[in-house]
Amino acid sequence: MIIVEGIEYISIPVTNPEASADFYADLFDFEVIGDTSGNTVRLVLDPYQLQLVKLPSTENPVSTAQIPAISFAMDVDDFTEAINEIESKEISIVRGPEANGKGGESLLFADPDNNLIEIFYSA
Repeated sequence: MIIVEGIEYISIPVTNPEASADFYADLFDFEVIGDTSGNTVRLVLDPYQLQLVKLPSTENPVSTAQIPAISFAMDVDDFTEAINEIESKEISIVRGPEANGKGGESLLFADPDNNLIEIFYSA
């Protein structure tokens, strides 16, 4: 068995690291670490880190199947406020809000490269 102490980061494919870094920083308050002009950009929202990886295309079967690349848990009040903010920023909502089978709700929306993000709360 391999014993790990945590996850260092999650990589997300993007075509424009600077624009995607702005999206995640503005919407979720991730802090950009270092330069955004290279092929990778690291973001942190303690203790979580995302690495945005520049690729020529970000089409992937996970998004096509409407499976989120990342899922954020929150409480019900924050969930409602998040939906209002997503709608006010005219971000593309893919599905929801809808019951999630755990007594709560979930919402699926897209980042600038159509990577899907889920927000949810459980009762």
